[in-house]
Amino acid sequence: MADLVLEGGGVKGSGLVGAVAALQSGDDPYVFQRYAGSSAGAIVAALLAAGYSVGELKTVMDELDFRRFRDLPLPWRVVPGAATVGAAFGLVFRRGLYRTAFLRTWIAEKLAAKGVETWADLRDEDPDSALPAERRYRLVVVTSNVSAGRMLRVPWDVRDQLGIDPDTMLVADAVTASASIPFFFRPKRLGRALVVDGGLLSNYPIAIFDRHDGRSARWPTLGIKLSAREAAGAEKPGEARSIFAFAVSVARTLIGAHDRVYVADPSFASRTVFVDTTGYSSIQFDLSAVDKDVLYRRGVAAGEKFVRCWDYEKWKAGDYASIIAGVPRDA
Repeated sequence: MADLVLEGGGVKGSGLVGAVAALQSGDDPYVFQRYAGSSAGAIVAALLAAGYSVGELKTVMDELDFRRFRDLPLPWRVVPGAATVGAAFGLVFRRGLYRTAFLRTWIAEKLAAKGVETWADLRDEDPDSALPAERRYRLVVVTSNVSAGRMLRVPWDVRDQLGIDPDTMLVADAVTASASIPFFFRPKRLGRALVVDGGLLSNYPIAIFDRHDGRSARWPTLGIKLSAREAAGAEKPGEARSIFAFAVSVARTLIGAHDRVYVADPSFASRTVFVDTTGYSSIQFDLSAVDKDVLYRRGVAAGEKFVRCWDYEKWKAGDYASIIAGVPRDA
């Protein structure tokens, strides 16, 4: 048993799915009780929390055409050459190049297929949990409340920040907000707040389920990060020569920079699966089937390596170094 936290990474979600597949296979597969994520991590976490198996989730990701995320109103799509103008119009007058209509409809349909609509459907009635009753859910989605300049953890912070009963809020709205890359997608309104990509404030909330009362957790919180442990070959974007290119460059900087952050704290690094996604951008919406397969296989390889080395007893004893060094747990 474990909890699982998934980093955001734009279109690179197939890497997350591959790593989860590795964690849930083998002689001692992990069963995950709760999930948390930001951006792409929120999408994958939501589908897992709703009940999708890894096999089902891989099919969902393989069939997803990310190009449809570049969603413009109908007139801009049908007039030849108008797409760039439409995107620039959205940036100037709607705070983002593209709408999130397709993303929101897509995630809502996938969740509904598993009987999930509101946060009430993801209640986690665990009487032994150290969390207060109002935080007992199978999923936490990290978003950025730009109206208040604060992190908004849905559903945990919804009542305090938005004045809304979280059980009445649609899960798809929170997931869409968490994946709304600033400037690239238009902000999502949740209640009285404008909300954008959770990666703006916390792209990898690995400590979200950690206890703070001095007592040991019943099981570990593991994480999957969409970057190599020491990322090399970082993207070097050229000078932006238009407002459109500038918006894309800013979005790439905000999200891509998070992907390359090295988890310096050994207590976090030692419980993190690092998936090497070098060569892929967070906003590379033209990913091919081959690209998705490469990311998935990299995730599987990273997950298998982690499983060989991870030892919860070693981790609790503070022996982070041997785990990070890749010493097999049976050595």
